[in-house]
Amino acid sequence: MNIIYLHGLASSGQSNTAKRLRELLPDDNVVTPDISVSPIKALQLLLSLAGEYRADDTLIIGTSMGAMYASQMKGYRRILVNPAFHVSDLLKENKGKRLQFFSEREDGSEYFEISKTLIEEFEEMEANLFYVDDVTPKSVIGLFGDKDEVCNCLDEYRNSYFYWSSFKGGHRLTEEVIMNTLLPLINWFRNPDYTSDRICLPFEEVRPGDTGYIGEMDNNENAFKIYKTGIGRRWFEEIVREHKGTKHYDGREIDLCFPVLPDGVSEDTAQLVYGNRYCQPPSIEIYGVGGVQVTDGDFSINDNIVVHRG
Repeated sequence: MNIIYLHGLASSGQSNTAKRLRELLPDDNVVTPDISVSPIKALQLLLSLAGEYRADDTLIIGTSMGAMYASQMKGYRRILVNPAFHVSDLLKENKGKRLQFFSEREDGSEYFEISKTLIEEFEEMEANLFYVDDVTPKSVIGLFGDKDEVCNCLDEYRNSYFYWSSFKGGHRLTEEVIMNTLLPLINWFRNPDYTSDRICLPFEEVRPGDTGYIGEMDNNENAFKIYKTGIGRRWFEEIVREHKGTKHYDGREIDLCFPVLPDGVSEDTAQLVYGNRYCQPPSIEIYGVGGVQVTDGDFSINDNIVVHRG
């Protein structure tokens, strides 16, 4: 797999994160270019990368300013780490100053100037970041440090993308975050699975009107609309009496049966839901593993990274 890493402001393709990715992923083609300070030249770099690397075999990773640029690589799988969608605000605080690069640049540059023109170029680009809708928003996951004091663009991110996660840390990636969060997420993106490790709601939080699934959650035919919830055979018999002799809206008679229970589940304490599966008459099903499950879209990676939806 091609892995393109886009670094942050005042950094380079020789940053610590870039070096660690090359070390940790020897079987992948890890590309870590220097990004020009100029947004115009940086966007030209993105066009060049898009022409060289196919979206179906490439993962884009960006941190801070690099995440902002990565967000513009629409159609690619992307990991946006602490995206800085308003670099111009950071530059304004240093207008007129000469700042040093944190790591070695390919062209040997050691400093860059924060000019009025540079700030205006960033402002113009930032104003159009979300002008064109992303055609593959579900292929993007944002990572946000819970102690990031440099920028916090989570709310803005959530307006345009589906999935995000938080990690314990600040704006810059530490070795722990690289190993325990970024690397597992990279490996997950090799064969992304948004459904098998979904986090399901406990029975007590399920409400009439919720939609659950029986089996695979990416198949609409497995969708189950919930009308009522209850506990045990006594509740089941109440529902049977309530609907005896009635018909579904499509004319089919409602004929309810007590579901087959998993081993160890008592008829008196079974958690049950009444509703109907896609294009099927109403039924009563067990709630939980092997039955109906409701999720809010969150899922886990490696059992320790919780990815939120929305």
